[in-house]
This record gives sequence, C-alpha cells and structure tokens, in this order.
Amino acid sequence: MVRGKKPLNERSRESDFGTSERLQHTAGIRYERTSKKLGAKKRLRITQQTPLDRMLSREQLTQRQYDAGEKLYTLFYKSGKLQRLTSNYDAVIVDGGKRGGETAGEAEIQYNEALKFVGRDLASVLRWVCIVGSSPSEWAKKEGHAEKSGVTVLRIALDALGDYFRMPR
Repeated sequence: MVRGKKPLNERSRESDFGTSERLQHTAGIRYERTSKKLGAKKRLRITQQTPLDRMLSREQLTQRQYDAGEKLYTLFYKSGKLQRLTSNYDAVIVDGGKRGGETAGEAEIQYNEALKFVGRDLASVLRWVCIVGSSPSEWAKKEGHAEKSGVTVLRIALDALGDYFRMPR
C-alpha cells in the first residue's frame, strides 16, 4: 500500500504546535493563506519571535522604538559579527567591487557609532534585548536594578537610538 504524500502546509495529527484549543490561546501565532485564492490552504506563522516583537504587540513600545531596535539588529547582522553555522558564499569578491548596499565594515562602523551615541549604559540594554534576544527584566536583574525598570530603560535607549537614526517622531 503506497501512501500519498501530504502537502507541507497541512497540519498533521501529531503536531508540534499542540492541540487546536491550545493554539486558540497562544499569542504570537497567526493563520495565513498560502495563496490569494478563496479556500486556499492555511499555514501557521509565528509573529512574535523576539522580545521587541512581543513588546510591540503588547503596546509597550511605539513603532518608532521598534524600528530603531530592528535597524540596530540589521546593522549588527550586516557587520558579520554573528557566528556562522553555514558557509558564506558572498565572502569572496574577486573583482573588488561592492554590490548595492553597505559593506560589512560600513555596517560595523555605523553599529558602533550608534551604540556610542546612546552611551555605554543604554548600549548595554540595547545589546541585551535587540542583539542577544533576552528580556529587559533579565537585563535589569543582571545589572542590579528593579526588574520592572528594564522596559523603561529600554524605551529610553530606543528613543535615543531613533534620534541617532533621525527617525520621525
């Protein structure tokens, strides 16, 4: 007996996501259609992967603060500071030219200047939340502050970062 292959976007009975009742009460998961046709199959999409995503959905951050944190992470990622798990095929450039966008060196310079602009204390919380992906309360606890003050300090740091990037208020 040959079983037909099941499409990848269909849920199986042995799901890693849990029961449908649990999914109804889980934040950060959204169903989306795989095409624009009416009646198209749906798939699950995780919408809250980082602390910034969660705090934006809880309205603890403004869109400007969120965008500033995402831009800082993008600069960090482009600078090549992340540890690689796979090979980088763009690393060797034979002709010496650069393709559109900034190089790793330019991204690292801008990343370091942004952290220098906000100051050493605020840069600490930005690295802890935006880059490492830990919660602001864990940062506050590590630094010896009240746990509830972590979000407030993060907001101040993200506002300063938004000023550095000249984002409109």
